Amino acid sequence: MNHARIAGCGRAAATAVALLLAGCQVGPRPVTDGWAAPKGEWRIVAQTAPGMATMSPVQAQQYVGGTIAFGPSGVVSGADQCAKPTYAVNLVYAERYLWRQYGMRPANLGLYPYQDVKVTEVYCDGRKWRGLGAHVIWADGERGYAIHDGVWFELRRPAPQG
Repeated sequence: MNHARIAGCGRAAATAVALLLAGCQVGPRPVTDGWAAPKGEWRIVAQTAPGMATMSPVQAQQYVGGTIAFGPSGVVSGADQCAKPTYAVNLVYAERYLWRQYGMRPANLGLYPYQDVKVTEVYCDGRKWRGLGAHVIWADGERGYAIHDGVWFELRRPAPQG
């Protein structure tokens, strides 16, 4: 074996190790801190459907202006309610998560590719809840994106009154 071939194997091995280590960081990481479960009232301020949606743009626009209320004693989203919700919250990398789950880029939601985001899934009576707000990607403590029937709804905390 010549030296060039051995050096090439070393570079290939180093690249494989780097990719393997990067891949290990992709999986969801459970979140248990105080911001883990969504709390309070969130206003639906916008909607977008960057992919295939089963809801028309007119139907989606009807949700804008509505609210979703999250709490330990219930979740309310329009006519959908859950009296005893449980929340599964994971920290994920926006780019890989959105690409693998929805085939879309973070820029479609105004997120950065390597941004960590928290993903909340709401369960009611042990089953995945079906209301708007059942699956939310939180960009930060003031902004989230809930998907429902292929449409992404931007959630914001309402401005304080007074």
